Amino acid sequence: MGRKTQKKVKQKGGMSINGLEEELSGLFKTLPPNKRAELTKVVEKLFKVSSNFASDPTTPAKQWEEFKEIASLVEKVQEIESGYSMCRQLPERRNAIKPFQAWLTDLGATIKKVEVSDFGEQGLGLRVTEEVEEGEEVIRIPQKAMMSVETARHSSIAFLVEKDPLLKTMPNVVLSIHLLVEKNSPASLWEPYINILPHSYNTVLYFTPAQLEGLRGSPVLEDALKQYKFVARQYAYFYRLFSNNMLKDYVTFDEYRWAVSTVMTRQNMIPSQVEGQKDINTLIPFWDLANHDQGKISTDYDPSSSSSVCYAQRKFTAGEQLTIFYGVRANCDLFIHNGFVFPDNQEDCLTLRLGIAKTDPLASSRLQLLEKLAISSQRFYLRRTAEPVDGRLMGFLRVLQLDAQQIKEYLEAESCSQLVDIDERLSVDAKVMQYMITRAALLLRAYPTTLEQDQDTLKESKDEIDRMTCQLRLCEKRILVNCVAYCETILQSIQNKQ
Repeated sequence: MGRKTQKKVKQKGGMSINGLEEELSGLFKTLPPNKRAELTKVVEKLFKVSSNFASDPTTPAKQWEEFKEIASLVEKVQEIESGYSMCRQLPERRNAIKPFQAWLTDLGATIKKVEVSDFGEQGLGLRVTEEVEEGEEVIRIPQKAMMSVETARHSSIAFLVEKDPLLKTMPNVVLSIHLLVEKNSPASLWEPYINILPHSYNTVLYFTPAQLEGLRGSPVLEDALKQYKFVARQYAYFYRLFSNNMLKDYVTFDEYRWAVSTVMTRQNMIPSQVEGQKDINTLIPFWDLANHDQGKISTDYDPSSSSSVCYAQRKFTAGEQLTIFYGVRANCDLFIHNGFVFPDNQEDCLTLRLGIAKTDPLASSRLQLLEKLAISSQRFYLRRTAEPVDGRLMGFLRVLQLDAQQIKEYLEAESCSQLVDIDERLSVDAKVMQYMITRAALLLRAYPTTLEQDQDTLKESKDEIDRMTCQLRLCEKRILVNCVAYCETILQSIQNKQ
């Protein structure tokens, strides 16, 4: 993929910004000067608060206080912008299905044995119309129907993509701005596709502070707050960038978070045909309506026809939902970037942030040994599997428990690979297991709710975001409980041999 956009795309999706201004000028109510001045002051403060990367808060309490300040400013932005957006309102999704499918057919897409259908809380998805065998081709989408970073380079924002420092380094943001501009262009090639997109999402960008409170105790909270901060900063950045042209009336916070959420939840990487270019961020119409299920990757790219091809990952019967496997991704990733949790996620894991205390008198030698083991990051993972502790985490925990003489011996040894071998039983392993039992118990107590309370909430709550947050907590707590059971078994085995 990656061939230069054809003339048809340039004509329909390549309107200049000046042309966009002329066609849309006067059609909608813009912010009056006093409101614009008020908004500019709030945005300037938002940009400043969300740009303090040099002094990022390091404790959960400080991170939360920073988030509350950012969220308060965003709320003010939304209040000022409310009622003045010039952005086009999307039609009812169900009404957009037939024009969307006709548009795809005209562009050469091939759809076999599946159709767009409504799956309730999961939204629109793909329903199988007749039996499909495993490996059977069901979807073929040509490159000319796709919206990508490369089509952005041949659109009205081409000069920004080439010159703006943020857009030059963040292709996902390029795609977001591209989508936002095309949504509001009266001559966009992708209008039928954009019309079928969700009107809102369950990403953390749509969470209220009260809903984010539901992540207390979860390692996902820190990632959620960072995501909110980054997107708030990006909005403020583009508000300032577009302050002297018509686009300032289209990049509202609500519209920007919609575009970002669309890209986060639907983008895919496909090969570029441009020499020197790697995989590119792309939106693939129709294919991106397929929801996730456990399985195997069943999508490929056919360079001979410049098409993305989807095969059935298993046998499907008529009436079933056609699903695809999004790849090896933990629930924390799905929660932040896709706005859902998959309870039966066999690839799930819990993030552990561990480090060597600066007050540790052996800190320097421990770090030296960790460097020898090529263990540098402070992010580790507990798996959902029967053996939740992998070799990298085991290596760190063992180094953490070694005394000065043991550290010296390992540093002088030709190899210390046994430290990362989970099948080995070393002299410090009893301490390692006890450390993890204590640590897991502390992490469980950090949640404001018990596992039993979460189970009750999941049964009783009707709020989609509350249920999703609750499901995430349950998955994380089960990993911790499993870790405790695993470590207790190993510890008992060690004690029996002593």
